[in-house]
Amino acid sequence: MALTQDMIDLLSMGVAHQVGGCTNAGRPVVCRGFAVESQPDGRLVVIVAAQPAYEVLAAIRENGRIALNVTLPENFRSMSLLGRDAIVGYGGSAFRPLVEQRHNAFREQLQRHGFPLEYTNAWYTASDADLMVIRFTPTTARNQTPGPGAGGALELKHT
Repeated sequence: MALTQDMIDLLSMGVAHQVGGCTNAGRPVVCRGFAVESQPDGRLVVIVAAQPAYEVLAAIRENGRIALNVTLPENFRSMSLLGRDAIVGYGGSAFRPLVEQRHNAFREQLQRHGFPLEYTNAWYTASDADLMVIRFTPTTARNQTPGPGAGGALELKHT
């Protein structure tokens, strides 16, 4: 399964990223993500910082399950993407340009509402060595935008 073009477009618009997992014991864990990008094969690449994401990374390594939520600050347009084949890897430094691009777009979103540059800069502070990559195939997508359609299924396209 893969994202539709409309979903892919949302990823570059300045969204906030929340990445979640669940341990085999059933304990939920969550962290902030820096960036997500759709790959030609339909898989998603999610970039996180290893230190603040250590619990999420450990849970994903246990069972491959992941939940990714992205929210656009200007209108709260949100979607949740779930996967069961997530793999954690090193080499996030190769995605530094993507992280910077997503950071700039997110910063622009928040500046419109009076948030200073220092606010978002603090969120995106991580060395290249600390950047980790999570790859997964989305199997479920849900509309999480507040309102009557919240929680409704979004259709993924077949790859």
